[in-house]
Amino acid sequence: MPPRSSSAAMRRHWNVLCHEIGHRTAGTRGEQQAADYVASCMQRLGLENVRQEPFTFPDWSCRRFSFKTGSPGRRPTRRVPSARAGVYSLPTPRGSVRGPLAYLQSGSPLDFEQPLRGKIGLVIGTFAVADPTVKKHLARSGLKAVITVDMRVPFAWPTSCGAPPHWIDGLSIPMVGLPYLEAIKLVEQMPVDIEITLDSRFHPGTSSNVIGEIVGREKPEEVVIVSGHHDCVSENVGADDNGSGVIYTLELARMLSGQRRPRRTVRFISYGVEERLSIGAYLYMRSLGRAEQQRIVFVANADSISSVVGTDVIHITGTPALERFVRRTWARRKHPAMISASVHAFSDHFPFNIAGVPSISLGRPGIANAGCWQLHSHHDNTDHVSTAVLGRTIATSAALLDRIVHAPTLPFPRRIVASLAREVAATAKSVYRHPWSPDNFNYER
Repeated sequence: MPPRSSSAAMRRHWNVLCHEIGHRTAGTRGEQQAADYVASCMQRLGLENVRQEPFTFPDWSCRRFSFKTGSPGRRPTRRVPSARAGVYSLPTPRGSVRGPLAYLQSGSPLDFEQPLRGKIGLVIGTFAVADPTVKKHLARSGLKAVITVDMRVPFAWPTSCGAPPHWIDGLSIPMVGLPYLEAIKLVEQMPVDIEITLDSRFHPGTSSNVIGEIVGREKPEEVVIVSGHHDCVSENVGADDNGSGVIYTLELARMLSGQRRPRRTVRFISYGVEERLSIGAYLYMRSLGRAEQQRIVFVANADSISSVVGTDVIHITGTPALERFVRRTWARRKHPAMISASVHAFSDHFPFNIAGVPSISLGRPGIANAGCWQLHSHHDNTDHVSTAVLGRTIATSAALLDRIVHAPTLPFPRRIVASLAREVAATAKSVYRHPWSPDNFNYER
């Protein structure tokens, strides 16, 4: 068995990532500082082939934003400071747009049958613009702007909102995010007028994936990936999302490098730009040739696993044999978790599911099975994470990986069962818009 995880090392990593570096939004100096830090940690651990692989991605910035409400027929004057411009939103034409609020509920086709031209629509739904039907209706609606509400975070505080760059194709109206409780207040006040000012631009950005390895002694061609992501949204320092995933990756690298060399290669990766729908992981997967993709036999990815309040969740995308293997490992460790054979598209393992690689995705939601209570808000800081919670998941994962990387034969097939594979393919097409490339992104919008 590998050595135990280190609470002191976890606290040290959190201090550097969240206090010394702080904000690590995609494409910023902070994100690059985090990549540099992860690379330096991998080098100190003695990992092999340590490198940063830079990539260009479609970036976006907002130079000016305001959201005001008011009585019908009067110029809105009440500012709503918790509103946020949607990432990748188009700017408001001629400086600002104004119109009456139209409540679209969840954005069903019948909701769009009401008169909408010249109004500003509000949709309750985390990923409304990911749905091609909703986006089609939005494009034809005549709305001046659309407000979306993240159902995973039913609170009043601001949260980062937005969409991946390839979701905005065909959508020509500005997007705004609003906290759940603020949205309720607006609907209860209807009729109400809204004025939105949003000045934004699109431009190429640069990020990096950080990679280090322990090369296998007998089967180096069989690769196990352990991963997290080092970027975070602009609202916070990302202690849980995803400082915890970076620490998970670095601690497992330390623990596995401190024992006998494994039979299989273990590749540790910290990705950039996960918060724009795993762009770093997706581009890395796409950069590998088919033969190199076939070498990857398993992925263990961690994203937001250290919240003091929450329930450990494991999504297993593979075969019944992999599910049994994971369940037995967690049971032996007496580690409670909600374990399911399922497809989870919103983290860095999923691009490898597209390539047919089985995976486990580790999370710790605190609101049913939807999201963490502090998700994408200023509450995602070091006050609300736990070395004990994170250390337990690292220890159980170490036990799982120890058996995988040292086994004479892989303990489960390298494939995804047909029913899940079909779901992966459908999700890849509808959500990821797979295949896509930043080379085709239109910056002149």
